Amino acid sequence: MKYHIITYGCQMNTADAEEMAQPLAGRGFVSTEHLWDADIVLMNTCTVRDQAEHRADSNIGRLRKWKDADPHRILIIAGCAASRWGDSIRQKYPFIDLVSPATQIEQFPEAVAQVLKERWNWEAETRASFEEGKERRREEEISSSLPPYFTSSPFGSETTAYVTIMRGCNYSCSYCIVPQVRGREVYRPMPQILEEIRQKTTRGHKDVMLLGQTVNSYHDRDHGHPLDFADLLQEVSAIESVEEVRFMSPHPRYMKERVIDAMKYSAKVARHVHLPAQSGSSRVLDRMQRLYTREDYLVVIKNLREAIPNILITTDIIVGFPGENDADFEQTLSLLNAVQFNGLFAFKYSPRPGTASASLENDIPSDVKEDRLQKVLALNTAIKKAEHMAAH
Repeated sequence: MKYHIITYGCQMNTADAEEMAQPLAGRGFVSTEHLWDADIVLMNTCTVRDQAEHRADSNIGRLRKWKDADPHRILIIAGCAASRWGDSIRQKYPFIDLVSPATQIEQFPEAVAQVLKERWNWEAETRASFEEGKERRREEEISSSLPPYFTSSPFGSETTAYVTIMRGCNYSCSYCIVPQVRGREVYRPMPQILEEIRQKTTRGHKDVMLLGQTVNSYHDRDHGHPLDFADLLQEVSAIESVEEVRFMSPHPRYMKERVIDAMKYSAKVARHVHLPAQSGSSRVLDRMQRLYTREDYLVVIKNLREAIPNILITTDIIVGFPGENDADFEQTLSLLNAVQFNGLFAFKYSPRPGTASASLENDIPSDVKEDRLQKVLALNTAIKKAEHMAAH
């Protein structure tokens, strides 16, 4: 029997999908890239932006054809959007067998075991007896209506191991729905993290990506003396089989001297950091509840470049946040010029239900948001072009 995974969103979701696949693999299921070969489909959803949520919702509807083709098939909807939707998504799509919110990933093995038991009487039937007499209907694949999600490994590259070191977020950024759908921060014990890394490197993974919503706020206080993210970077770097260490996504507030030193003095830590700025305006950052100013952010950039002169720095930018005026937006453009980022992801603000910013007045017209987005992208392209010319 086989399972097929569909994942939306960030690397955290990819790591979560890998974790949720383990109890299936432990019961003898094997992964398949082909939807119509699958007995189980696990869709891991994202709700950070409404576009990702709408895509997942739409594709759940398209999975009805797959589900109707065989009554024994199981459809599981998991992840952040599942946290927000709750049971309402099953009311909309009654053919869903299990909704597993991101906040309940630790309970997923028990939840999926119960579904398997109810559907297939798993404890009484072997795989052979389940297949015996079962007439599988083969339908033409619906690649025209469902995108091909994976071409090789569904869990990152063949060499990179995604390792979740914490879940949840203690911040209250006014635009962000993550604390609602993932809960408060919970940190994995450092020995558990290191053991997972050792196991994955024995299976051929040489590079490690440490993952957390605010990854550099990590700490472990259960082993004699407090350990923090800088300690974790040092411990991971000390594993002989690890060749490179990366992490996503740090918060500027926690990019402290100890973390920068750990990056500086370990040749294994990648000379790259993705440090979300979101805006270049201190006024907008305050409305976003980011807990730092433009000046604070620039100090962190200065410290990083002084410690690691060849470091590559990328960022996230949100344009059109409620109340963002022309002067605020010019501050964002000037931040891009001042920092000279090596790359960025830019997004138009979209309100998420239940967040503080969703009730703010002075929302920016969509055409203004689009114009600002294009200006950010154009400036980023110009900066990279100038950098390329200077290097040659």
